[in-house]
Amino acid sequence: MTAGKHWSYDILKQIAIDGCTEDVEELKLMFADEIGSRRRLDCIRSIQDLIDCLERADELAEDKVEPLRRMSTNMPQLIEALNGYTPPENSRTHPVNLYQELRLAEELRQQLRIGPASQDAPPSVAAVAAAVPTPAVQNYATPAAFTDRKRTAVFKKISEELGRYWRRLGRSAGIGEGHMDTIEERYPHDLKSQILRLLQLIEEDDCHDPKHFLVRLCRALGDCGRNDLRKNVEQIMSH
Repeated sequence: MTAGKHWSYDILKQIAIDGCTEDVEELKLMFADEIGSRRRLDCIRSIQDLIDCLERADELAEDKVEPLRRMSTNMPQLIEALNGYTPPENSRTHPVNLYQELRLAEELRQQLRIGPASQDAPPSVAAVAAAVPTPAVQNYATPAAFTDRKRTAVFKKISEELGRYWRRLGRSAGIGEGHMDTIEERYPHDLKSQILRLLQLIEEDDCHDPKHFLVRLCRALGDCGRNDLRKNVEQIMSH
């Protein structure tokens, strides 16, 4: 019996990947309009590829599981799981809490003091410098409270737990699809490096006012339904 079982979004996807007996080519035709690009269609060779592509197109997400229902025809376990699935409360359909945004901004404003720019500053995340190339010139100043240790902790936490939501985070942070396509082409099978490069782009985009990176990152995490990671970032910054 599975009554009362909590089905997470990741479990739904895994059930679909493990249990789907439909021909991949037929499913590609079913979702051709959602995928939109012939090049993307040609890259799909498995159910997991299809699910990844639908997520990147923002057609499949925690609060948009209809594509899984459409492919569940011969998967009774997936049908049962979908019927018992409840999207998380922090889904992006919820309005932004303006008071919470202002409180976060004020807390960060009090915590962070802008330090002088340093040409000899170490890479943003020293532990992953080899995985994510650092630009030849870094013109951003480093907030005194946002130390290299904290930056490494923030990047490590997000890169390990964000998973395949990274494009949703990028959209929420205002990163263009072209930049994210470039990331995916550069690191086609390296999810962690994709996420780290995205974080680097978000950080560099506000290089003239470093405190905006944390505010923008936290807000984007909330907007894409990952308030758990947003809280993790706040906790790291509070220590």
